[in-house]
Amino acid sequence: MIKTSRLYEEKYNNQGCLMKIIECNSGTDITVEFQDEHKVRVHTNYNNFQRGLVKNPYHTSVYGVGIIGTKYPVSINSIRTKEYCVWHSLIKRCYDQKTREKQPAYQNVSICKEWLLFENFCDWLRSQPNFDRWLNGSRWALDKDILVKRNKVYSPDTCCLVPQNVNCLFLKREAQRGEYPIGVRYREDGFMAVCRNPFLDKAEEIGLYSTPENAFYQGYKPYKEDIIKRVAQIEFDNGNITKQCYDAMMNYEVEITD
Repeated sequence: MIKTSRLYEEKYNNQGCLMKIIECNSGTDITVEFQDEHKVRVHTNYNNFQRGLVKNPYHTSVYGVGIIGTKYPVSINSIRTKEYCVWHSLIKRCYDQKTREKQPAYQNVSICKEWLLFENFCDWLRSQPNFDRWLNGSRWALDKDILVKRNKVYSPDTCCLVPQNVNCLFLKREAQRGEYPIGVRYREDGFMAVCRNPFLDKAEEIGLYSTPENAFYQGYKPYKEDIIKRVAQIEFDNGNITKQCYDAMMNYEVEITD
């Protein structure tokens, strides 16, 4: 009698998700189904059901927006997977208030709805031609700025996997810039165009100019764009970046407002 009386009983768990008992295997052994679009089923016991302790894997449990799902593990042998660490970091960067306060550059950055579900993000990662290199490499990044300049949304259409040295080419160090255009430093005898050369592993003084604009347009801009093209060719030839990323880098224009 106990077994059948509990069938189809409903209750909200501690996450606010509605559960329904769909199987009663014994007096306490049950299966619940969450009453949402995913209809995920969880094998549990009646005591946990009554106390609301059964967790819904499709609840927005990560910073109030991220959903883990059931398709991919978040850890293997108690070690977080690289895929999950990257996804979790994105969610934290975009939706954790304390993190956003420490990193103002992410104040207006968001993640597309599709990627708020970890398994969708992981599907995209694994579909990338250079996924294995990213997975097994120690210095790689998920970049959102190369394919679409000034992009503010992490999404399948705007992101690519790149080696860290490629990602570093597009970092903007606002705090270090001062009042002059990017790549321009004031000196008593004029304005010096300066750009870091990754091939020499140091900042190069390109030339001295009479105005900040000349230093940028005649010095920094062509020098930086040439470096981006050279790096793009090397990384593409080595199979580290996709054709789409390569084309974007070869056509990338450095602007004075960068």
